[in-house]
Amino acid sequence: MRRTARGGLSGCYPGRLTAAFWSCHERPADTWADTGESNGTSVTDQQRKRAHHTVPRSHLARFARPLRTRRGHPQLTRVELPGTKRHPISVTSATVETDFYLTHTANGAPSDAFEDQLSEVEAAAAAAVRHLVDDKAPLTQEDREWIAAWTTLQHLRTPGHRDLLAVAAELTGEITGRSIGAELDHFPGPGPHTYTRHLSREDRERHRTTHLQSMIDNFRAGVDTLSGRAWTVVFFQKKTLITSDSPVTLLPIPGADVRTPLSLTSNNGVLVPLDRRAALLMEEAAGGDRVIAGTAQLNRRLNQEIVNGARRCVFHHPDDDPLAGLVLPEPREPRVMFERVF
Repeated sequence: MRRTARGGLSGCYPGRLTAAFWSCHERPADTWADTGESNGTSVTDQQRKRAHHTVPRSHLARFARPLRTRRGHPQLTRVELPGTKRHPISVTSATVETDFYLTHTANGAPSDAFEDQLSEVEAAAAAAVRHLVDDKAPLTQEDREWIAAWTTLQHLRTPGHRDLLAVAAELTGEITGRSIGAELDHFPGPGPHTYTRHLSREDRERHRTTHLQSMIDNFRAGVDTLSGRAWTVVFFQKKTLITSDSPVTLLPIPGADVRTPLSLTSNNGVLVPLDRRAALLMEEAAGGDRVIAGTAQLNRRLNQEIVNGARRCVFHHPDDDPLAGLVLPEPREPRVMFERVF
């Protein structure tokens, strides 16, 4: 994989996308580049996109029922954890957060720049998935890097990841602030202890810039790690897969210490449902890439892992019943593990 002088990836990335990502290392994400238009004009409130998808529509559509007419949008079944509620929802309404990736220009004007760059990666990755899944084409290096880039960003861009950063910041503030004695009294002994906190919308918005900068800072390491792993594409003929509001699942390391955190660079594999009949496993395994036929047993195992990695809900095709026999957990709350050293 060739690198540009600025550290961005070349060969498969358009120069504008590379420059946009890596220039952010030189200035905060919240003042990300000018403007939504190539001619440098500012984006007005009327032009600005307010509804940001935290999981792309192109991904969700692969698990949805397409409409027979041109009106409307493909439909999913949304199941809220732990399975108590389910209802139909269109791919345009699922996983939408208002202004979730909002940034500002140097003069303080709201900007779509970050959302626009995510959309470029989504479009290129969607084309790569079509080649791999629909055309059954061999995996090219370009498609591999686009899928690795999308997977990295998809893991980092979710509300769950922002919540985790927010809770970690809150814990740090409480330990180093005036409430240190009172807070630590709730956690007797050295630990490890688990800290969790209910976050309001205001809490999440306060950590938006930190979250976007975290995406930028961890992007290259994630792409390099995933591109270098052995990839297994699993195709199912009869059984179907689900997806979720956090569709990139990090598989736990067997026997690992409870204090070992999961990340894109520390896991027993990364699972991504590409389509209701295709999944991708990225593993540190001997040998090269492979394509295998999925069994009913493997289908159930993969769907259970996807459920385990979900934050609030899972999605499936309205004609499918892929949750039968699975254990649906409670919604996942952000939590940070720590140990006392005094």
